[in-house]
Formats: sequence, structure tokens, C-alpha cells
Amino acid sequence: MTYDFKDVKISREFRYSLGKEITTGKCYLSFPVRNSYVDYIEYYELSLKQLNIFIKNKEELLDFLDKCKRRKKDELMAFFPIAPIRGYPT
Repeated sequence: MTYDFKDVKISREFRYSLGKEITTGKCYLSFPVRNSYVDYIEYYELSLKQLNIFIKNKEELLDFLDKCKRRKKDELMAFFPIAPIRGYPT
């Protein structure tokens, strides 16, 4: 399966993107991660309601982003990295 990620909001300052994956219709929050082997992006699944809230409310978004970066929302990860050691946000 191929995926087609379409960002609807990007923050270079806080290094995240919000968007919708066109093939599955799922919404996401993503951010870059690095480990000693590779750089990659972690994707966390959002509901459409969450996406709309996060687009409008920066504080709620940044709180959720922080929880994801601290691995407190791993149950929402859309894809698990193939790297043997999980990285840390960059």
C-alpha cells in the first residue's frame, strides 16, 4: 500500500505537521525523529475532531505534541519505526 500524506498545517518553529492521509482518510500529527541510525518521521493518528481543534488551538496542540514526544501517546502511533532503536524528537 502506498500512502499520500497531505499536510494542512506545518510549524517550522515547533517542528510538526498536521494533515490527512488521502488513501486511508486518517488524520495525523507528525514530527521528525532521529536515532543513531536514521532520521524518520513519527505519525500519530488523530480524529477529525482533534485535527480541527488543533488547527484552531495552539495550546492544546502543543500539549498533545509534547505528550507524543515524551512517548505518552504511543497507542496512537500510526506506524512503528523499523529502526532497531527508537529515536528522539529533533
